[in-house]
Amino acid sequence: MSKEICFIVNPKSGTGKWKGIEEGIKAHLDKSFTYRILYTEYPCHATQLAKEAAQNCSIVVAVGGDGMMNEVARGLLVTNTALAIIPTGSGNALARHLKIPLTHKGAIECINKMHSTIIDSATMNGKPFFAVCGTGYDAEIANKFAKSKTRGFFTYLSLSITSYFSYKPATYSITVDGNTYTEKAFLVSIANSSQYGNNATIAPKASLRSGILDVCVLKPFSLLISPVLAIRLFAKTLDLSPYMKTIRGTNIEIRNADDHTPLCIHYDGEAEGEAMEMKVEVKPQSLKVIVPEGHPDI
Repeated sequence: MSKEICFIVNPKSGTGKWKGIEEGIKAHLDKSFTYRILYTEYPCHATQLAKEAAQNCSIVVAVGGDGMMNEVARGLLVTNTALAIIPTGSGNALARHLKIPLTHKGAIECINKMHSTIIDSATMNGKPFFAVCGTGYDAEIANKFAKSKTRGFFTYLSLSITSYFSYKPATYSITVDGNTYTEKAFLVSIANSSQYGNNATIAPKASLRSGILDVCVLKPFSLLISPVLAIRLFAKTLDLSPYMKTIRGTNIEIRNADDHTPLCIHYDGEAEGEAMEMKVEVKPQSLKVIVPEGHPDI
């Protein structure tokens, strides 16, 4: 593996945690590397920059959150160039699943070791994602979060709590590898990796190297049950709850059971508006990533 690296930064990131990255790279990146730092100028610019960088760089680094990670990773699919992440977002779902350190110093030291593996990706209605996509309550929150003037965990938590009282669960038609289920659900999440971000783990047994997606159907629940489910979500035991049904497969189609109401959808924490259906397909062994050494549970 050559030792040329490209860092891609979103200077308009809402958290501002990317600031100081140039100093961090100078201080902690191994001197044997040559590198350049590029800054995005508009939405999806990172994908274009990553594709161009993949022509001569062995590693392209996404400096940002899940949205930035998604854009950069799209540009590296089915190439020999590895994605690395310096997580500076609100949730950092994929980085947390991969056990990538959340500090600039720790993430750069992980890059220095150049330890890589190959993981699965997936597509939703043709658009690549790497952590989680879904419909229902989580998608509603993603859409509200995208419009919020503030970012971070507590903004997301506040929206989650206040939106509960007005949200109405729907009945979905879910087809997984040709088998159809009709389920009334609070949300339906399709997980390639295990969590939404902030260690909110929707699919504790999801693996990035299995070639299989976890379809997580959370059934409607009362307000009294919500604290128990919240504890399970962060304790990585939500899959053991009687309110959770997990179906595993490679090709998934979801629509409202009445066939007339559009789905509110999201992927990798980013709001995606509405669609009449979701078509999701796993893409096995499609992305090379830099990960910490000694982390076999991917």
